[in-house]
Amino acid sequence: MILSESSVASDIAKHLKDGFSLVQLDSVIRRIKRFFKNKLFNPYEFYDQIIKYVISNYKTKHSDKTVHITFDHMFSHDNYTVFMISMRVGKQGIPLWFRCFDNINDSDAFNEELIKEGISYVSNLFDSSYKLIFLADRWFKSISLMQHIDSLGHTFFIRLKNNIKVFVYDKKEDHKIWKFIEDLKPLMYHSRIFRDVLLTNYSYKTNIVISKKDSVDEPWIIVTNGDPKRAIKDYGYRFGSIETLFKNQKSNGFYIESIVKAGLDYFTSMYSITCFTILFLTILGADYSKNTKCYKKVKITTHKHFIQNGVRIKKRVMSLFNTGLTLFHLAFNSSRYIRLPFSFILYDI
Repeated sequence: MILSESSVASDIAKHLKDGFSLVQLDSVIRRIKRFFKNKLFNPYEFYDQIIKYVISNYKTKHSDKTVHITFDHMFSHDNYTVFMISMRVGKQGIPLWFRCFDNINDSDAFNEELIKEGISYVSNLFDSSYKLIFLADRWFKSISLMQHIDSLGHTFFIRLKNNIKVFVYDKKEDHKIWKFIEDLKPLMYHSRIFRDVLLTNYSYKTNIVISKKDSVDEPWIIVTNGDPKRAIKDYGYRFGSIETLFKNQKSNGFYIESIVKAGLDYFTSMYSITCFTILFLTILGADYSKNTKCYKKVKITTHKHFIQNGVRIKKRVMSLFNTGLTLFHLAFNSSRYIRLPFSFILYDI
């Protein structure tokens, strides 16, 4: 799958060598498809065992051991829906927990109990020394989800829609009144913070932050049980954490959208292997960035330097995933020895 950079069985088959070189291509394709359809293969258990090992050996960079977790839905055209929970590593993400569903109308994919199950699973992956921060888009504006994350002792930063009612202090009235969030006008050059407001008819006490107008096309409205001063910065990590992951599964990586009408079992097995390859290649890319002395014979341009306002800035131009992918191809096709670690030790970058 890595060599072909595709999740399509026919593409994978064309890149197999050695024991498959004397076998008819159609036969190899059928073997791959039989594997993805194998009832004895449990894709969720497979990935569960791997990610538990990886997280148990995770090497954090920050002393406060902060980990940003994002959850969202991914749609493969109208064919499949995936609920994904990912972890931010550097400026991208790795899969932690996922569930796959048929088409885009399966209500089970949007069930709050499923989402809570995934959140609880991720919470149990990490020991109490980690500070977990959960990030989510406007679809997940549920008080129940906020309460669940809070009950687990974690922090959330969730974006809200502007048609939600809040009980907030009004300067003109000189007391708290019910307002729609859209009536809380953003400021031009700095964020507005509303502490200890009551949210919706449930009167859930929390904090709301509205981003400054000149920073985004549409100001973000963030609800959090954490430090509201960090709301905008922390929520900004959501995009790299999960959008890059979905991109690596699609147009930037393995083209899962080419899988159509294959059956849910087939898609789930294929998807779990795709998640595994992304995890492995990200680990490989992180290892290359962390242990540069081990790759003296390999030169990959992962960063470039710029001069901005008289200051020299180092900027990453190749993601960890693409670094790992490039390194794998170099090792596979090179006549020289190139070290590829298979210890599955993930470094925070």
